[in-house]
Amino acid sequence: MINCGQPTGEFGWAVTNDEDLDILFAETQSVTDFKMTRKNLFFSPDDTIHYVYTFDSKLSFTPIDESTEFIVVLEEESLGFVEKDLKRKKIEPGSKSLKESFQNLNPGKYLLKVVFEQETIDSVEFDVIPKEGYSSETADLDLDDPEKDEIIKYSR
Repeated sequence: MINCGQPTGEFGWAVTNDEDLDILFAETQSVTDFKMTRKNLFFSPDDTIHYVYTFDSKLSFTPIDESTEFIVVLEEESLGFVEKDLKRKKIEPGSKSLKESFQNLNPGKYLLKVVFEQETIDSVEFDVIPKEGYSSETADLDLDDPEKDEIIKYSR
């Protein structure tokens, strides 16, 4: 039984920039450090965006093992959200998590959904910001604070 309406786990994020790496090295490197968050997710179009979805061990729904299949859907906002990528995923061996990465995403708003038996069990939104609008400080913005400068307020 899926716990509808409530998140069933945590999303974690890591970024690599593979432009200058040898193709073989880029394919074989493994990302192990993820920042677990759902808020203020901004990425550059040059980034390879790695995510991990770790299931909450306290929740009780259909037993999860390495043969359990999930669908991970990436949607891009364009007059509503439109499916951009769909992958069937199984639990990573030795963990209760799903891992994947995306690259070459166009600037825009995205929705990442984890689906089990045709039901969305969790989702998170993130933004890919144009290169000229992205800086190391972008990820530290707190969009929940009311902005007093109207130009900045309406440019977000």
